[in-house]
Amino acid sequence: MTVQAPFKDLTEAFVVAKRGLKSDVEGLVAQIPEGGLYLSLARSLGLPDDETPLPPEAAVSSHMLQHPDGGVYVAIFTRAEYARKAQQEQNWASDSGKPEVAPLPARNALYYALQLILKNEQVIGALVNAYQDDALELNAMEIKSLFEGVPVPFEGYAHNVPYGEGESIMIRLADMSEVPGFTPTVQGFLLAHPQIKHYEMVALFDEQRNMQPYLAINFHTEVPEEQYGELAAGFVKHLRDNLDLPERLEVMFNQEFPGLI
Repeated sequence: MTVQAPFKDLTEAFVVAKRGLKSDVEGLVAQIPEGGLYLSLARSLGLPDDETPLPPEAAVSSHMLQHPDGGVYVAIFTRAEYARKAQQEQNWASDSGKPEVAPLPARNALYYALQLILKNEQVIGALVNAYQDDALELNAMEIKSLFEGVPVPFEGYAHNVPYGEGESIMIRLADMSEVPGFTPTVQGFLLAHPQIKHYEMVALFDEQRNMQPYLAINFHTEVPEEQYGELAAGFVKHLRDNLDLPERLEVMFNQEFPGLI
Protein backbone atom coordinates (compact mmCIF):
# COMPACT_ATOMS: atom_id res chain seq x y z
CA MET A 1 0.00 0.00 0.00
CA THR A 2 1.34 3.44 -0.95
CA VAL A 3 1.42 5.87 1.94
CA GLN A 4 0.38 9.40 1.03
CA ALA A 5 2.97 12.11 1.67
CA PRO A 6 1.69 14.40 4.45
CA PHE A 7 2.96 17.65 2.90
CA LYS A 8 3.34 19.31 -0.46
CA ASP A 9 6.33 18.07 -2.49
CA LEU A 10 8.89 20.89 -2.80
CA THR A 11 11.26 19.10 -5.18
CA GLU A 12 10.50 21.11 -8.30
CA ALA A 13 10.42 24.37 -6.35
CA PHE A 14 13.95 23.70 -5.07
CA VAL A 15 15.12 22.78 -8.59
CA VAL A 16 13.89 26.14 -9.89
CA ALA A 17 15.31 28.00 -6.89
CA LYS A 18 18.76 26.53 -7.51
CA ARG A 19 19.12 28.87 -10.50
CA GLY A 20 19.57 31.40 -7.74
CA LEU A 21 17.87 34.59 -8.89
CA LYS A 22 15.53 36.21 -6.41
CA SER A 23 12.65 35.65 -8.84
CA ASP A 24 13.50 31.93 -8.92
CA VAL A 25 13.48 31.70 -5.12
CA GLU A 26 10.12 33.48 -4.80
CA GLY A 27 8.21 30.40 -5.98
CA LEU A 28 9.88 28.23 -3.36
CA VAL A 29 9.15 30.73 -0.59
CA ALA A 30 5.47 30.76 -1.59
CA GLN A 31 5.26 26.97 -1.24
CA ILE A 32 7.19 26.58 2.03
CA PRO A 33 4.11 26.98 4.32
CA GLU A 34 2.40 23.93 2.78
CA GLY A 35 5.56 21.97 2.00
CA GLY A 36 7.46 19.28 3.80
CA LEU A 37 11.06 18.15 4.14
CA TYR A 38 12.58 14.88 5.31
CA LEU A 39 15.37 13.97 7.70
CA SER A 40 17.37 10.79 8.13
CA LEU A 41 17.05 10.06 11.84
CA ALA A 42 20.12 9.33 13.93
CA ARG A 43 17.92 8.69 16.98
CA SER A 44 14.98 6.36 16.45
CA LEU A 45 11.48 7.69 17.00
CA GLY A 46 9.76 4.42 16.22
CA LEU A 47 7.78 5.77 13.27
CA PRO A 48 5.76 3.16 11.33
CA ASP A 49 6.74 4.50 7.88
CA ASP A 50 8.51 7.28 6.04
CA GLU A 51 5.43 9.50 5.78
CA THR A 52 4.23 9.61 9.37
CA PRO A 53 4.67 13.14 10.73
CA LEU A 54 6.65 13.55 13.90
CA PRO A 55 4.73 14.23 17.11
CA PRO A 56 5.15 17.87 18.22
CA GLU A 57 7.09 16.89 21.32
CA ALA A 58 9.62 14.71 19.44
CA ALA A 59 13.30 15.43 20.10
CA VAL A 60 14.91 15.18 16.67
CA SER A 61 18.46 14.09 15.97
CA SER A 62 19.41 13.61 12.32
CA HIS A 63 22.42 12.65 10.24
CA MET A 64 24.94 15.16 8.95
CA LEU A 65 27.13 15.22 5.86
CA GLN A 66 30.84 16.01 5.98
CA HIS A 67 32.01 18.90 3.81
CA PRO A 68 35.27 18.12 1.92
CA ASP A 69 36.86 21.33 3.24
CA GLY A 70 35.77 20.77 6.83
CA GLY A 71 32.57 21.33 8.76
CA VAL A 72 29.30 19.51 8.28
CA TYR A 73 25.96 20.07 6.57
CA VAL A 74 22.50 19.36 7.91
CA ALA A 75 21.11 16.81 5.43
CA ILE A 76 17.58 17.69 4.28
CA PHE A 77 15.52 16.02 1.59
CA THR A 78 12.38 16.85 -0.37
CA ARG A 79 11.32 13.22 -0.78
CA ALA A 80 11.62 10.15 1.40
CA GLU A 81 13.29 8.15 -1.37
CA TYR A 82 16.03 10.78 -1.62
CA ALA A 83 16.72 10.34 2.09
CA ARG A 84 16.81 6.58 1.58
CA LYS A 85 19.35 7.01 -1.21
CA ALA A 86 21.63 9.02 1.08
CA GLN A 87 21.22 6.38 3.80
CA GLN A 88 22.43 3.73 1.38
CA GLU A 89 25.39 5.83 0.23
CA GLN A 90 26.43 6.80 3.78
CA ASN A 91 25.41 3.59 5.57
CA TRP A 92 23.23 5.64 7.88
CA ALA A 93 21.02 3.98 10.46
CA SER A 94 19.28 5.17 13.60
CA ASP A 95 20.36 4.06 17.06
CA SER A 96 17.84 1.21 16.72
CA GLY A 97 20.06 -0.26 14.01
CA LYS A 98 17.48 0.43 11.29
CA PRO A 99 17.40 3.35 8.85
CA GLU A 100 14.57 5.75 9.67
CA VAL A 101 13.19 8.70 7.71
CA ALA A 102 10.86 11.33 9.10
CA PRO A 103 8.88 14.13 7.41
CA LEU A 104 8.55 17.58 8.96
CA PRO A 105 6.68 20.69 7.91
CA ALA A 106 9.22 22.59 5.82
CA ARG A 107 9.40 25.56 8.20
CA ASN A 108 10.07 23.20 11.13
CA ALA A 109 12.89 21.51 9.21
CA LEU A 110 14.40 24.86 8.27
CA TYR A 111 14.20 26.08 11.87
CA TYR A 112 15.83 22.83 13.04
CA ALA A 113 18.70 23.31 10.56
CA LEU A 114 19.13 26.97 11.47
CA GLN A 115 19.36 26.22 15.18
CA LEU A 116 22.03 23.59 14.57
CA ILE A 117 24.06 26.12 12.57
CA LEU A 118 23.71 28.85 15.19
CA LYS A 119 24.59 26.59 18.11
CA ASN A 120 27.46 24.62 16.58
CA GLU A 121 30.28 26.28 14.66
CA GLN A 122 31.05 22.98 12.93
CA VAL A 123 27.68 23.10 11.16
CA ILE A 124 28.16 25.38 8.16
CA GLY A 125 24.88 25.03 6.28
CA ALA A 126 22.32 22.64 4.88
CA LEU A 127 22.53 20.36 1.85
CA VAL A 128 19.19 19.68 0.22
CA ASN A 129 18.84 16.40 -1.69
CA ALA A 130 22.35 15.01 -1.41
CA TYR A 131 23.18 12.41 -4.09
CA GLN A 132 20.66 13.94 -6.48
CA ASP A 133 21.60 15.86 -9.63
CA ASP A 134 20.02 19.04 -8.28
CA ALA A 135 21.50 18.98 -4.78
CA LEU A 136 21.46 22.48 -3.31
CA GLU A 137 23.73 24.07 -0.69
CA LEU A 138 22.18 26.67 1.62
CA ASN A 139 23.94 28.92 4.11
CA ALA A 140 22.46 30.23 7.35
CA MET A 141 21.19 33.48 5.84
CA GLU A 142 19.43 31.65 3.01
CA ILE A 143 17.84 29.15 5.40
CA LYS A 144 16.69 32.00 7.65
CA SER A 145 15.12 33.81 4.69
CA LEU A 146 13.19 30.70 3.65
CA PHE A 147 12.00 30.17 7.20
CA GLU A 148 10.86 33.78 7.47
CA GLY A 149 9.20 33.77 4.05
CA VAL A 150 11.44 36.46 2.58
CA PRO A 151 12.94 35.61 -0.84
CA VAL A 152 16.60 36.48 -1.31
CA PRO A 153 18.98 35.49 -4.11
CA PHE A 154 21.02 32.34 -3.63
CA GLU A 155 24.22 34.20 -4.50
CA GLY A 156 26.42 31.15 -4.95
CA TYR A 157 24.25 30.07 -7.85
CA ALA A 158 22.87 33.39 -9.12
CA HIS A 159 26.24 34.73 -10.21
CA ASN A 160 26.36 32.00 -12.89
CA VAL A 161 23.19 33.28 -14.58
CA PRO A 162 24.10 35.48 -17.56
CA TYR A 163 22.52 38.90 -17.83
CA GLY A 164 19.63 39.13 -20.24
CA GLU A 165 18.78 41.97 -22.55
CA GLY A 166 17.44 44.94 -20.61
CA GLU A 167 18.83 43.81 -17.26
CA SER A 168 20.84 46.38 -15.35
CA ILE A 169 22.92 46.70 -12.21
CA MET A 170 23.22 49.62 -9.79
CA ILE A 171 26.75 51.07 -9.64
CA ARG A 172 28.14 53.92 -7.56
CA LEU A 173 31.55 55.11 -6.50
CA ALA A 174 32.68 53.58 -3.21
CA ASP A 175 34.32 55.75 -0.55
CA MET A 176 37.19 53.75 0.98
CA SER A 177 38.65 56.67 2.97
CA GLU A 178 37.43 55.25 6.26
CA VAL A 179 39.02 51.83 5.67
CA PRO A 180 42.39 52.08 7.44
CA GLY A 181 45.31 51.52 5.10
CA PHE A 182 43.25 50.67 2.03
CA THR A 183 44.25 53.56 -0.24
CA PRO A 184 48.00 53.43 0.58
CA THR A 185 47.97 49.68 0.01
CA VAL A 186 46.38 50.06 -3.41
CA GLN A 187 48.75 52.88 -4.30
CA GLY A 188 51.67 50.65 -3.34
CA PHE A 189 50.44 48.02 -5.75
CA LEU A 190 50.10 50.60 -8.53
CA LEU A 191 53.68 51.82 -7.95
CA ALA A 192 54.88 48.25 -8.42
CA HIS A 193 52.73 47.85 -11.55
CA PRO A 194 53.10 51.04 -13.61
CA GLN A 195 51.14 49.42 -16.45
CA ILE A 196 48.02 50.24 -14.39
CA LYS A 197 47.24 53.88 -15.15
CA HIS A 198 44.47 54.50 -12.65
CA TYR A 199 41.58 52.79 -10.88
CA GLU A 200 38.22 53.39 -9.28
CA MET A 201 36.43 51.63 -6.45
CA VAL A 202 32.76 50.97 -7.05
CA ALA A 203 29.88 49.39 -5.17
CA LEU A 204 27.56 47.22 -7.22
CA PHE A 205 24.13 45.82 -6.48
CA ASP A 206 21.66 43.70 -8.43
CA GLU A 207 18.59 42.77 -6.41
CA GLN A 208 18.13 39.59 -8.45
CA ARG A 209 21.67 38.33 -7.75
CA ASN A 210 22.87 40.02 -4.55
CA MET A 211 21.69 40.19 -0.96
CA GLN A 212 23.67 43.37 -0.44
CA PRO A 213 26.06 45.62 -2.40
CA TYR A 214 29.58 44.37 -2.99
CA LEU A 215 32.84 46.10 -3.85
CA ALA A 216 34.87 46.01 -7.03
CA ILE A 217 38.10 47.66 -8.09
CA ASN A 218 38.32 48.63 -11.74
CA PHE A 219 41.86 48.86 -13.10
CA HIS A 220 42.52 50.83 -16.26
CA THR A 221 45.50 49.32 -18.03
CA GLU A 222 46.92 48.55 -21.46
CA VAL A 223 48.20 45.07 -20.59
CA PRO A 224 46.86 42.25 -22.80
CA GLU A 225 43.66 40.61 -21.63
CA GLU A 226 45.42 37.29 -21.12
CA GLN A 227 47.40 38.92 -18.28
CA TYR A 228 44.32 40.05 -16.37
CA GLY A 229 44.13 36.89 -14.30
CA GLU A 230 47.74 37.09 -13.13
CA LEU A 231 47.41 40.77 -12.32
CA ALA A 232 44.18 40.22 -10.37
CA ALA A 233 45.69 37.33 -8.40
CA GLY A 234 48.72 39.47 -7.55
CA PHE A 235 46.52 42.31 -6.33
CA VAL A 236 44.41 40.03 -4.14
CA LYS A 237 47.57 38.56 -2.60
CA HIS A 238 48.98 42.05 -2.01
CA LEU A 239 45.76 43.12 -0.34
CA ARG A 240 45.57 39.97 1.77
CA ASP A 241 49.16 40.41 2.93
CA ASN A 242 48.47 43.96 4.12
CA LEU A 243 44.78 44.23 5.04
CA ASP A 244 41.71 42.32 6.09
CA LEU A 245 39.99 41.66 2.78
CA PRO A 246 36.36 42.74 2.35
CA GLU A 247 33.93 39.81 2.38
CA ARG A 248 33.60 40.16 -1.38
CA LEU A 249 35.86 42.15 -3.68
CA GLU A 250 35.90 41.72 -7.43
CA VAL A 251 38.72 42.83 -9.70
CA MET A 252 37.71 44.34 -13.03
CA PHE A 253 39.67 45.72 -15.96
CA ASN A 254 38.91 48.60 -18.29
CA GLN A 255 35.21 48.75 -17.52
CA GLU A 256 33.38 51.91 -18.48
CA PHE A 257 30.60 53.17 -16.22
CA PRO A 258 28.82 56.08 -17.93
CA GLY A 259 27.25 58.54 -15.53
CA LEU A 260 29.05 57.09 -12.51
CA ILE A 261 28.62 59.29 -9.44
